[in-house]
Amino acid sequence: MSKVGIGGQMGAGGGMASHLPMIDKNVAKSEAEAERETGSQFGHPRGLMGRLALTAMAWKNGAYNSAARQALALAPGERVLEIGCGPGVSLRRVARIVGRTGRVAGVDVSRAAVRMARHKLHWMIARNRAEVAQASAESLPFPADAFDKVYAVNSFQFWPEPQRALVEIARVLAPGGRLVIVQRSAGPDTTSNFAGAQGGWDRVERAVEAAKQAGFAVVDVTQEPAGKLVAAIAIFEKPRLGQA
Repeated sequence: MSKVGIGGQMGAGGGMASHLPMIDKNVAKSEAEAERETGSQFGHPRGLMGRLALTAMAWKNGAYNSAARQALALAPGERVLEIGCGPGVSLRRVARIVGRTGRVAGVDVSRAAVRMARHKLHWMIARNRAEVAQASAESLPFPADAFDKVYAVNSFQFWPEPQRALVEIARVLAPGGRLVIVQRSAGPDTTSNFAGAQGGWDRVERAVEAAKQAGFAVVDVTQEPAGKLVAAIAIFEKPRLGQA
């Protein structure tokens, strides 16, 4: 992965180092609020337009999902949760990687997304290798320590309560488990603001601060090319029992 750096690169106040792309935080915040308040089809797909939006997201998110899977460092037999699973395209690929001894689960607030994901994973669900539920990141319908890996791609901006969500993720993630958050972000040579790309790094910065408060250790912050944009990737770990 192309590293942006986290070790030794945090500012004195705990924020991201100054070499990250400079983003107008007020603009980025207003974009995120607008996405939620207007009930964006990309934030909460519903009806026919929602199904079309889900199909578009599956196509547009290919590079970001690939970056997330690489950052997760998946292995056979692992239990993996995707938050904001959409139509289940990436989750199905994850299921193939963890294999017959592994298990995957996905949650999405959209009923349309859940239906599409269940259809795509139906044979794995029938074999108890997969589960898809309608739920938010703030209220996950799983027991404590249920997963080895958790990831979210281009969904952090739709979480109404990020801090509460990260505490909940920490609850369902086993000690030593990994959390990966990926955000679409503007690249150094682009003026595109596709799907709020200009606010991508700001969202990653807020995810880092919220994750630290929820007890996660920050492993790294990296980026991968994604056409004219980049995939901004934050990698966290839940400390093992007794680990400082």
